[in-house]
Amino acid sequence: MENKGLYINDLPQSGEATFLAVVIEKELRPKRNGGSFLSVRLADRSGELDAKAWDNPEAVAQLFDCNDVVKVRGVIEHYNEKPQLIVSRIRRCELNEYNAADFYPASNRDPEEMFGELAAFVAMVRDEPLRQLLESIVNDASISERLKTAPAAMKIHHAFRGGLLEHVLSLCNLAAALTAHFSRLNLDWLIAGAILHDLGKIETLELTGVRFAYTTRGQLIEHVTLSLEILEKHVGRFPGFPLELKTILQHFIVSHHGDLDKGALRRPMLPEAFALSLLDLMDARLEQVFRLIGSAPAGEEFTSYVPSLERQLFRGFEEQAEQSAKAQTIEGGKAA
Repeated sequence: MENKGLYINDLPQSGEATFLAVVIEKELRPKRNGGSFLSVRLADRSGELDAKAWDNPEAVAQLFDCNDVVKVRGVIEHYNEKPQLIVSRIRRCELNEYNAADFYPASNRDPEEMFGELAAFVAMVRDEPLRQLLESIVNDASISERLKTAPAAMKIHHAFRGGLLEHVLSLCNLAAALTAHFSRLNLDWLIAGAILHDLGKIETLELTGVRFAYTTRGQLIEHVTLSLEILEKHVGRFPGFPLELKTILQHFIVSHHGDLDKGALRRPMLPEAFALSLLDLMDARLEQVFRLIGSAPAGEEFTSYVPSLERQLFRGFEEQAEQSAKAQTIEGGKAA
């Protein structure tokens, strides 16, 4: 098996580098003065990197396709304050040359451990019909096995193997904290909303080779509709399930995006629907922000511009706080 080499986020800020990566984008582009160059987007489980091939771009483009794992050599430079690789050599790798797990990002947490925590939240639900419904859903092997591996999104937040389960579990924990403060909120309903709101995503994304891709159903049907389908199927297993409770659960699913221009089919109309929508947004945004700050080059005060957030993120104080903490530790050691 080929040595993976450094992960993208561990590459030097400049100089030569040789490593394995998966190709997620490939495009021949025109030069300003005529001719063309090859633009490539490389990735592994740690991050992504732009690469350019200036020499013989048409021939180089024939050597590999998108979703291929390649061994690449080149020089890291900076363009518009962002690192990019100037490719000198690149070739497609055979299946026996790499470990697929090196190329798709995954949760740092054990999926079985997370699923056990989720089952504990379901067991906390006091409303018996609701608890039985949730048990039916999470114990359905066709759901649970995919929930343990599915990402919550392709790019924006929790976009990694196990990301959906991590997101759902985070919402359950946030709901428990929120209801401890706002006692009028129904924790049973919030746990149900956390589990159901994005559950259709287990059918929208799948691991293809070393990267996630949209399924046919995921391209044709929005995940909200698929979540409603799953709810309908499992409610059907319980004759006499309260219609009012079913309607509330449906409302959580169709309103969790908050605003109509954000994809919600209805605006939240219940306190718990408001809470679920706000917690969902907070968890998604903070995961994204922490990840972007954590993956920014060392020594940089700001991240590069983030289109989905319409801003750069400031990380200077974080580094200063870390340095201060280290200094205090050293000083404390001297005093001891």
